[in-house]
Amino acid sequence: MTDRQLRALVALRWRMVRSTRVRRGFVGLAATVPLLCAVAVGVGVGAPDQRSFDVLLLAPTAYLSVALVAVLAPLVAGGGNELFPEDQMVAFPVTARTRFAASLALSPLNLAWSTQLVALVGITAYVAPDTALVGLSVLTCVAYVALVTVGGHALAWLVVGVRQSRPGRAGIWAAAALLALVTALVIVTGNVAAVLDGLPTTYVVIAAVNGASGAWEPWLVTTALLVVMTVAALAGGRRACAWALRRPGDAAERLDAHVVRRRRPGAGARAEVLATDRASVWRSASLRRGLLVLAVLPGLVAAAAGLDWPSLVLLPGLVAAGAGLLFGVNAFCLDGPGSVWLASLPRHAGTAFWCKAQVVAEVCVLAMTLTLAAGSLRAGRLPTSGEAAAVAACSAVVLLRVVATCMTLSVTNPHRADLRGPRDTPAPPGVMAAYSVRLAVSTTLLAVLFSGLAEIAPWHWSVLVAVPFILLSLRRLVSAGELWKRPTVRARVVSTVTSG
Repeated sequence: MTDRQLRALVALRWRMVRSTRVRRGFVGLAATVPLLCAVAVGVGVGAPDQRSFDVLLLAPTAYLSVALVAVLAPLVAGGGNELFPEDQMVAFPVTARTRFAASLALSPLNLAWSTQLVALVGITAYVAPDTALVGLSVLTCVAYVALVTVGGHALAWLVVGVRQSRPGRAGIWAAAALLALVTALVIVTGNVAAVLDGLPTTYVVIAAVNGASGAWEPWLVTTALLVVMTVAALAGGRRACAWALRRPGDAAERLDAHVVRRRRPGAGARAEVLATDRASVWRSASLRRGLLVLAVLPGLVAAAAGLDWPSLVLLPGLVAAGAGLLFGVNAFCLDGPGSVWLASLPRHAGTAFWCKAQVVAEVCVLAMTLTLAAGSLRAGRLPTSGEAAAVAACSAVVLLRVVATCMTLSVTNPHRADLRGPRDTPAPPGVMAAYSVRLAVSTTLLAVLFSGLAEIAPWHWSVLVAVPFILLSLRRLVSAGELWKRPTVRARVVSTVTSG
């Protein structure tokens, strides 16, 4: 039953992709992950092994990072991504097992999950002995990724069920606060290395190395244990999903009517629109969770890793791309059904566009600032003039790049998305995967460029290199704003985000 329902839902979603070019793009994107894994294995086996011991010491931490992404991604999404919005499936007998299987099937569309899988496979192939048995090491790696992915979804659905009651929500927040406090204490006291050395991922890495070394018994025991735990997590996840969907929750006990203080009127039309857009971001459960993760997680990771300043230059691009994916790639969906009313107001045509662009920029700036501030606490020293210029230039370049890309996509390729539930996304799953690749690749390449300049070039080189990128992004942003001023374009965007 689960397999038949899942195939039917996937086929229905595939039929909704009408463009042949887009279909080919999705097929190519799906084939990229296994292809990159195979390339990573070849690179890992053929690379010089001068630093294999150093990479071996860091491998347990790399395995831990994959587990963190596999757990946090479905937690933030309230159980994982979904093929169709929940309200569209009410009239159909879709089982809880199918919902759980669908959220698992969409895991490869998460760019962070896919890239970390490729990196982990490459690291495993590199630290394993260069023998014909390296495939056994990769098999252990894949079994571990399967375990943390299924376990992360199972935990997410368990949390969804617990959060249906007020005591459950309080307990979840208390547990999250305690975990954050313990993490901060470990970082402040300098015990990060000791904690990382005691991680269970160390035994997984040892088992992977044993597989390529010919130590059959420890490799087989650990790999078999990973497989058994994955099967158990799959069964537990199905039960947790069914339990969470059965729980009625306490929403009916909350007061539907309450006193709301009237907001002070803005100084003009622009101020009013800005206030409405900012409130629209905060009203969405999915955006609130995404903002919380972007504000806390990257900074904690940067602080725990103790990155130097050239490495910190890489962070603004990744964080800005994540912030843009929250809602910026379909910014006009913030208005929702109210788009028709807002479009009928007597205001300048460009006000809505530039206010949306400012809100996207504010979210990116907030996330980048908090991440850089947290990462700088353990950088060990003040930045040189070249490093400071590289950080500032990279931040400005990726900020404008993300804002320009997001606003262009919002005008040229709008989607219907209410963003009411915790699992809602501003675009369908496949489109979000394509957008994430588009944003992450461009911002990462720019960050790598400025990271290199921070190490080898004087400060003015970063400024000079940033100027053409800034001008190109500004030109693209202005072009999107001019396109928005066309009545036919505005009408198409408004009708799409309102009724699909």
